[in-house]
Amino acid sequence: MRDKLIKALGCLFLLGCALVLALGFARSFFFPEEINEYENRYAEKVAPFTLSGYAEGSFQDSVEAALADQLPLSSTLKRGFNRVSSRLTLGLVRRLLRAVPDRYLYLGNVSLFGPEANLVYLSYPADRYREAFEAKAANLNAAADERFYLYYIEKDTDINFQTGEKNGAYAFLRERLTLPPEHVACYEIRDFADFESKFYKTDHHWNCDGSYLAYTELLTLLGVEEEPLPKGERFLVNGSFSGSKAIGPYAAAFREPLYAYRFDFPPMEITVEGSPAADYGHQNAVGDAGTNYGYYYGGDCGSVVFRTGREDREKLLVLGESYDNALLKLLASHFNETHAVDLRYYEHTMGEPFRLWDYMAAHGIDKVLLIGNIDYYIMDTFMLEAP
Repeated sequence: MRDKLIKALGCLFLLGCALVLALGFARSFFFPEEINEYENRYAEKVAPFTLSGYAEGSFQDSVEAALADQLPLSSTLKRGFNRVSSRLTLGLVRRLLRAVPDRYLYLGNVSLFGPEANLVYLSYPADRYREAFEAKAANLNAAADERFYLYYIEKDTDINFQTGEKNGAYAFLRERLTLPPEHVACYEIRDFADFESKFYKTDHHWNCDGSYLAYTELLTLLGVEEEPLPKGERFLVNGSFSGSKAIGPYAAAFREPLYAYRFDFPPMEITVEGSPAADYGHQNAVGDAGTNYGYYYGGDCGSVVFRTGREDREKLLVLGESYDNALLKLLASHFNETHAVDLRYYEHTMGEPFRLWDYMAAHGIDKVLLIGNIDYYIMDTFMLEAP
C-alpha cells in the first residue's frame, strides 16, 4: 500500500512538473508576458522563427531565455531562492561591516559599505564612460540650443567611498559641453555620509530627502522664481521595503523603511501614456504596505503629461529616466504644462518613434531638461535627435 502511495505521489509530481513546463511553453509561444516585474525589465520573448536564425542558434537562444522568464512562478521561485540564500549570510556580513565599516564587502553584483550595511555599486572606472561621454557631448552640442538644461546626478558609481576619490565623470562631460554654464548643474555626492543621507540602502534611487534637495536645485537651474512647495508630514509608506539592489541571491533579505513627504500639490490634469489618470503613481494615497519607489512615485512610463492650467507659466519637457519619477509632480506645480518622456519606453508604449523637434513644436515647449545619472549619459538610447 505504501509503495503504491509513493508511486502515485511521484506520478502526480511528475505530472505537475510536466504541466508547469507545458504552460511555460504555451505562454512563451502564444501568450508571453510583457514585463518581468521582479527584475523591472521587459520579459524575454521567443524570436520569430527563420531558417537563418535556427541555423545560427539565435532562435534556440531566444526560446531558452523566454522560458526562463515565461515559466509560471519563475519570478516567485527566483525571489524565494534569493531570500533564503541572503538570510544565510545576512548576520555574518553585518558583523564584518561593523568591524570594518570603511571597507567594501563584495556581495555578488553589488557590495556592502558602512556599519548599517548599505548595498552599493562600485565607482565606474574612466574607461567605462569616456568614449560614451565623448559621443554624448558631441550629440548634445549638435542637438541642443538655448532652451536646453542638463542636470547630472552623482551617486555611488561616481565616488570611491574607501578613498573619497571621484572618477571624474561629471567634470569630463562638463568640459566637453557647449551649453551655457548656467544651464548645467550637478547633484553632488561628497562622501559616504552624504550618499547615505540622500539614497536608499537597498535601492539605487534617492530617498525623499535626496529627491527634495534635487527639486530645489532644479528650480534654481530652470530659473523658476517661485518658492519650492514646502515639505509636509513625513510618513511611512512601507516598513519593509526592498529595492532594486536587493534582488540577487546574497542581498534579497535586506530591508529598510520607505518614507515620503506629503505635499499640497496644485490641481493638475495628468495623462499617462495617452490616457487620463487620477494620479501619477500613488502619491495621493495615505500609504500601502508592499509598495516600492516606482509604485509610489510613478513608474517608468514612455509619456506623462501634467497640466496645471497656469497660462502665465512656461511649458517644460523632461527627458529623463527613473530618477525623475519623484520630481515630476513637484516640478509640474511650477509650470503650465510638464511633459515627461522616457526614451527607453516611448516608442513601445506610444506606438511611434519620438521626434524631439516635432514634439517641441507641437506642444510649444519652452524649456527642455535632461536629467539622469551616469548610466543615462552612457546609454545610446538617450541620444537626441538633431534639429
